Amino acid sequence: MRTHLKIYLTGFLISVLCLSAYAQSDSVEIAILLKAHPAKDRILLRWAVNDVYTWDKNKTSGYTIERYTIRRDGMILPEPEKKILTPVPLAPVPDERWEALAGQSDFALIIAQALFGEDFEVTGFSSDMISEIVEQAEMMKQRYSFALYAADRCFECACLAGWGYEDRNVLPGEYYLYRVYPSGWIETGDSIAYGFAYTSIDEAYDLPRPIDLQARFGDGSVQLYWNISLYGHLFTAYQVEKAGDDLQFQPLGMPHTPLEELDYTMLVDSLAENDQTYYYRVRGISIFGEISEPSDTVSGKGIEALRIHPAIVRTTILDSGDAEIQWEFDEEGSRLLRSFDLLRADAESGPYETALPEIPADHRSVIFQGLRPTNYFRIAANSVNGTQTLSYPTLLMPVDSIPPLAPVGLEAWADTTGLVHITWKANTEPDLNGYKIYRGNRKGEELISLIPDVWSQTQYVDTVDLLNLNEHIYYALKALDYNYNQSDFSEIIEVEKPLKVKPSSPVFTGFQSENDGITLQWIPSSSSGVARHTLYRREETGTKNESLAVFQNGDTTSVYKDTKTEGTKVYLYTLTACSKWGIESDPSPEYRVAALPADARQALKDLQSSIDREKKQILLRWKNTAPGKVKTWRIYRSENDEALSLWKDVSSDETQTIDNLSLKIGNSYNYRIVVIMNDGGMSSSEKITVKY
Repeated sequence: MRTHLKIYLTGFLISVLCLSAYAQSDSVEIAILLKAHPAKDRILLRWAVNDVYTWDKNKTSGYTIERYTIRRDGMILPEPEKKILTPVPLAPVPDERWEALAGQSDFALIIAQALFGEDFEVTGFSSDMISEIVEQAEMMKQRYSFALYAADRCFECACLAGWGYEDRNVLPGEYYLYRVYPSGWIETGDSIAYGFAYTSIDEAYDLPRPIDLQARFGDGSVQLYWNISLYGHLFTAYQVEKAGDDLQFQPLGMPHTPLEELDYTMLVDSLAENDQTYYYRVRGISIFGEISEPSDTVSGKGIEALRIHPAIVRTTILDSGDAEIQWEFDEEGSRLLRSFDLLRADAESGPYETALPEIPADHRSVIFQGLRPTNYFRIAANSVNGTQTLSYPTLLMPVDSIPPLAPVGLEAWADTTGLVHITWKANTEPDLNGYKIYRGNRKGEELISLIPDVWSQTQYVDTVDLLNLNEHIYYALKALDYNYNQSDFSEIIEVEKPLKVKPSSPVFTGFQSENDGITLQWIPSSSSGVARHTLYRREETGTKNESLAVFQNGDTTSVYKDTKTEGTKVYLYTLTACSKWGIESDPSPEYRVAALPADARQALKDLQSSIDREKKQILLRWKNTAPGKVKTWRIYRSENDEALSLWKDVSSDETQTIDNLSLKIGNSYNYRIVVIMNDGGMSSSEKITVKY
């Protein structure tokens, strides 16, 4: 037995990156994974261990296969019929047989080296490439990975290694349950999940054909694509076949193994001649060594590519402001040339758009209109075969000192969260770069730029402090082109802020208790933006305020008469102001007012006066309308415009009084009589002015 073997492999080795479906991660339960395939006269079995350590421990001790007949002729058997198919554990054949096969199959050589070799060396690739393979195989042991890969590609080799079996002693109408386990595992008592499979030759089927084969022919090569997702559970490799005009298909190298779990796989083949028609088809290969019928055939010819590139040699800005672009093209490529395209972009990296298409093949210059501040041009040469070559980019920047027009259509509104939403109409200049946005906090002050960069959109959201006392904020725009020429300011718009500052409180200025209620006077809140004032009242002995009246914005009322008072009750009044953004002021200080008793409101009536100049006196008289309820008549007196002051109290049984206090001709004398009731309350009063 040779213990030091080197494996010389062809290009198929790189496909080992697509490891066997049996190679599982260390987190999965250790198990035998078994697949069964029913053929017309036999049942094929393939299995593998999903753990490197377990595989290495049992690679020479062999496996035992048990078969249980479960059903026969449509009837389930009362007791399954057990049969051990491998009384002697199925182990790898001796290394001498492997050496004989190694010269015929690279797969046999790989498995033999993995099973019996003292080392495992792969030559034919650089050490760097081997490191990449090991890394992409998630650091699995090379022996394990390569052995499973080779077994998946050669069923005969898998059987010789003790990982595959053909059960030919099968009958129609019988269904079998197969169980596979490592023979050496029973002796050690270690835990492993056995492999199970249930099938019958009644379920034999033919492999499907690969589908959706496509070909893209290029210059001296073809790219082949076909679907691998639909039948990925059946095929582990594909044999690509190629034919010329004789339609004699031959395998194209080693079977192709998809490297990634994608919907489609790709293979590139070289073509000896572009003018010859080539035919391709694909067959699927299963892990049991079965090969499917071929796919549909695709065909085509190589396409000679245009290899000559144009070169821009001169760009000139004309007096009209247009640009003349001139280029060169080697006449060697004229045989394949169909036309030119002029491409333009704002940046060297693109994206490029076709500015002038289908320029005749004999032209070497073109006039371009509509220059922008920055222009990158390329010339594309179009071939008769549909291929294209491009020149290197060339930069052209015209001198521009004309600014854009001032932006128009500026609108803005502020919401209650402090966000100001600003919109405007887009400028139409072709060289427009964007906008600068400006803001001011007070009318007439210098506007400050909100952002350091150019804003490219036509909407912006600003944030303002709603607790600041300025009630408005101001915005304007400027437009900029790519040469940073700035327009004039747009119109300045004023935006009202939804302030969160409390309005100032209203202030009571006076009251009057009268026979039909209490009249209140106040000064409204001095804050702007007030939407309403609300008047509240509660009894002095109560705890809950009730709303008496609401005065909306625009109602200049500052006087209110409360006609719902009772007896001699004392009432406490307050006022609040509320802004149109829903912010309410602090309440005004409570205003304490006593009501007049209901039974005294008509105690005094018909107050009259008469003048006696001989006696130099004024006589006041009145009527008592509430006899027995009046305690006294309290009289206030003043001269001309002076304030009233207490003059005297008159007994309740009197209904007149005389004023003879140094009266002067031409003076006016003012009198007010207030009724004091027996219960301590006051009735309505009467006032009179006498010209002496």
